[in-house]
Amino acid sequence: MDENINVKYHDISRKQYLELLAVARGEAIADYIIDNVTVLDVINGEEIPGPIVIKGRHIAGIGPAWSDAQARHRVDAAGAVAAPGFIDAHLHIESSMMTPVTFETATLPHGLTTLICDPHEIVNVMGEEGLAWFIRCAEQARQNQYIQISSCVPALSGSDVNGAEFPLAAMLKWRDHPHVTGLAEVMDYPGVIAGNPDLLDKLDAFRHLTLDGHCPGLSGKELGAYIAAGIENCHEAWTLQEGREKLRAGMALMIREGSAARNLDTLAPLITAMNSPQCMLCTDDRNPWEIAHEGHIDALVRKLINRHNVPVHVAWRLASWSPARHFGLKHLGLLAPGKQADIVLLRDVRNVDIQQVFIKGEPLSLPALQADERNRLQRSQPPYGNTVSRRPVSAADFPFALTPGRRYRVMNIIPGELITPASEYVHTPQGLMDNDICFIAVLERYGRQLPAACGLLRGFGLRHGAVAATVSHDSHNIVVTGRSPEEMALAVNQVINDGGGLCVARGGEVVSHLPLPVAGLMSDQSADTLARQIGDLKAACRECGITLDEPFIQMAFLSLPVIPELKLTSKGLFDSRGFCFTSLEIER
Repeated sequence: MDENINVKYHDISRKQYLELLAVARGEAIADYIIDNVTVLDVINGEEIPGPIVIKGRHIAGIGPAWSDAQARHRVDAAGAVAAPGFIDAHLHIESSMMTPVTFETATLPHGLTTLICDPHEIVNVMGEEGLAWFIRCAEQARQNQYIQISSCVPALSGSDVNGAEFPLAAMLKWRDHPHVTGLAEVMDYPGVIAGNPDLLDKLDAFRHLTLDGHCPGLSGKELGAYIAAGIENCHEAWTLQEGREKLRAGMALMIREGSAARNLDTLAPLITAMNSPQCMLCTDDRNPWEIAHEGHIDALVRKLINRHNVPVHVAWRLASWSPARHFGLKHLGLLAPGKQADIVLLRDVRNVDIQQVFIKGEPLSLPALQADERNRLQRSQPPYGNTVSRRPVSAADFPFALTPGRRYRVMNIIPGELITPASEYVHTPQGLMDNDICFIAVLERYGRQLPAACGLLRGFGLRHGAVAATVSHDSHNIVVTGRSPEEMALAVNQVINDGGGLCVARGGEVVSHLPLPVAGLMSDQSADTLARQIGDLKAACRECGITLDEPFIQMAFLSLPVIPELKLTSKGLFDSRGFCFTSLEIER
């Protein structure tokens, strides 16, 4: 038998197992014993008495039978309740605008001990180089950072211009890495349903792992076909009926509560003790301002318990055991002998008031984590370098020439949702402002210098100025909204000059901007600094009349052609129902 037992995701040696067993039998000294604690049993829905005995990264025993255990360190939990560490079942770290290193520092204190991320934002910008960096970050992280291999780069072939290709041959290089858990969200669901051979090749290559889905609004025979292809989950359900149908069809339901897409209140009534093993929690996209002011998965659990009266053990199951089972992480998700000692100690379990976090058997020291952040980032070798290859623009690059009496298509924002229904607008000289309509444009940033794609947007609330960003899912071209071409050009030129970032312009000047030097997506500043900068941007947006809680995140999804109904990519206005391009003006 090999000395090292290499099970995917969990590497432990025979020597470590023998030491763990000796502590479990009471014949050896443990590393830690957590006393004066009760343990949340997410299987039976009970609280059981401690202590918790830890050897190395693992739990050796729980309960009164180990009350006489000897340990090098004794922790008095002061009556706290111990629960498994949180697992975020699906997210894009890049959308937090933090590096994976900074994200770890920001979220570990919130009890997020494990995450399953899809790095398709950075892969769309720089391909395999971006994925390799994420792997390096995961390898050195104390947090359990697992990766799904991005499946759709770009999101929908032919619909946009992006920065890199990521074919199956490149994907296969990383499939067997210990930090890889499967295939990331397969967004081209029409291709899957139609039996596109390239997509089926990808599914076949990853069938022994987990196959993530993405199918907003899909139902009936089309949903059945998508699931029949092997897709196992979806995080895009936004109505109660949709969530129920997907669960009934055997699909695991990821209930999402991000900074822009907030589906928890709608989907929470679906949750029962019966279906909770098939339900998980995820954030998808959540920024550091939101994390600092509200929380992460801990915020979702708090809402489920206190707003929706979901039993504590069921809410916690969705945030720990259910995703661990779904992704085959057998060593995670429970507090039990042999499991990894990822533990959240709670002063108040219903309000998720965190007292202390243990990760991989060690108590978390936030000051130490913060002090080492810059060194950890440098060791990861971030892929710095300007990814914005766009010449400066002028007002003439935004040819909005609307004719009175003509009809035009308009994208409509729904706060807290990613879908953008289409509507019509009959132009009048003063009609844009009266109808809460502003201009929107997308410019590719990868060196082709294509003309700006132009459209109309309702519901953004913009009354003055312009807002621009290089964060626009999933190809991450430059997106800009504004009241005038002159201010749109001003904001766009600032993000070009910054090598990527976010910008608010008003009154003929830039009033706030945030450079994002890593792929035009991420800052290398600390989470606290980044949260303050985002706060400044949000304040600048409010001065422009925007009332949305997260205007930049909401704007980032206006270019994603796989979410209904009307989107704008660098190639033009896209009908996400018919999966075809359409015109701004409606033919008479």
